[in-house]
Amino acid sequence: MSAIRVRNEQLILAAASEEFAANGFDATQTSNIAARAGVPKANLYYYFQTKENLYSKVLLGFVEPLLEASAALRESDDPMIGLRAYIAARIRIAREHPAIAKVFSGELLLGARQLPHECRDLLHAEARRNVECLRSWIERGLLAPVDPEHLMLFIWSATRTYTNIGWQMGCITGRAVPQDEDYQTAAQTITRMVLEGVVPPQVGEIRRVLFAT
Repeated sequence: MSAIRVRNEQLILAAASEEFAANGFDATQTSNIAARAGVPKANLYYYFQTKENLYSKVLLGFVEPLLEASAALRESDDPMIGLRAYIAARIRIAREHPAIAKVFSGELLLGARQLPHECRDLLHAEARRNVECLRSWIERGLLAPVDPEHLMLFIWSATRTYTNIGWQMGCITGRAVPQDEDYQTAAQTITRMVLEGVVPPQVGEIRRVLFAT
């Protein structure tokens, strides 16, 4: 693949992410994507054939880092380390890919109607592996006896906050666009909430005794 083609495809994907994030799939015009990317409209169809294919490529570009974040969850046998790494990775994805994150969240809110089957299969398999990882930790007494499915849903929703309710977050923070320190604070806060909520009973009792003395 030539360097020019790689560059043009990257420009088109970045522009498409911004346009889809701002307008949604149906209202996005390929002419606007091409104009934002600074390439002829014919190039867009040459590289991606259809708007649907381009949309799928944008979504797939967000699925890949999500899978990498999930791997971080299972790389350690210590749930406190694994959960901390997983939360940090998901917050980092939202910070580094804000437009694609918004496109992906918008697609999920619509029932994932246009999510490619390739993405569906990858995400379903990864979700099952993540839940089974949590379930194993719970059964071994490494986590408190919480419901693993709902724990995973809580982490997903909490780490997607800056994507889904950006306007509301702006009302609270006074900043239209989250800054690096906002993401750092979010990771720290969510991590603390999750870890404090899943500390095994025996560990929690030890903590209470230590603080009492």
